[in-house]
Amino acid sequence: MDDPMNLQPSTSDDSKTSFPEQEPYAPPLKKKTSEMGHMEAELRLTLEEIARLQNALAESNMKNTALQASIESQPSRIEGAQILKPVLQELKQPIHTIQGYIDLLSNESVGILGTFQKRFVERISNSVNHLDEILKNLELETGEIDDENRIYSKDFSLTSVVEEILMFYTELLRTKMIILKVEFEKDDIDITGDQEKIERILNIVYTNCLTAVQEEGIVTLGLKRLQGKKPGQVLISVQSCDHDSPKSKPLPVILEEFRDLEIKLEGFGSPLKDLVKAKTLVEQMHGKMEIFSIPSSGSLIRVRLPVTS
Repeated sequence: MDDPMNLQPSTSDDSKTSFPEQEPYAPPLKKKTSEMGHMEAELRLTLEEIARLQNALAESNMKNTALQASIESQPSRIEGAQILKPVLQELKQPIHTIQGYIDLLSNESVGILGTFQKRFVERISNSVNHLDEILKNLELETGEIDDENRIYSKDFSLTSVVEEILMFYTELLRTKMIILKVEFEKDDIDITGDQEKIERILNIVYTNCLTAVQEEGIVTLGLKRLQGKKPGQVLISVQSCDHDSPKSKPLPVILEEFRDLEIKLEGFGSPLKDLVKAKTLVEQMHGKMEIFSIPSSGSLIRVRLPVTS
């Protein structure tokens, strides 16, 4: 009979021998797989971030290159503007003069035009205005548009200009036997500004009053310095009346309501669009133009201009 005590060691030895074979390895493998997936995700995010930074760097380099090219080209643009500036000035001055004479012809201030003559003058006017617009666009490109008043400014006697432009209307004054009253200051008034623009303004204002007034009517022309105004200002006033003592008070006319209209109001000799043109020219010189209607009598126009515009 076998000794039962001999079974115990055998059982103990078998358990010791089989124990290492039953050790679990699955959990460590799952953990490594999870770590690899996490690392791959992080690597992917890192590569995406690097790509984004590369794109941003490339964009920044492009902007920098463009900026450097702009800086390098700036001196040539300035030189070009300096060359173009006197050319524009030489072209603009005669254009202003031509526009002034066209205003005289169009308003028939120096004589009645036939149908063919009117069309011819209109054609010239359109061409000159087109050329003027081209020059303005060039001034915008050179950055000189803000300095237009300074470019074309010069010192001159406003009193002499007012008198010289009035000489164009001598025949009209004589033919209609208009009574001209002049209220000037004793001394000449000198200003600094665009003389050509002032001549155009005076042409329109004179035409308006002298062509509207009846025979033997009265036109009052005034020119004076405005006291207490800083900076200094001058006032040009032209009033037309069909009789000596108008019974009605002047009523202000809002030109913006009649812009681009060919109509003439009672007491006005010029189309309202011409008066709008004159008002625009005055404002370009930093001045102010006021227009009044004198019912059943005539009109009154006041132009305020700075001594230095």
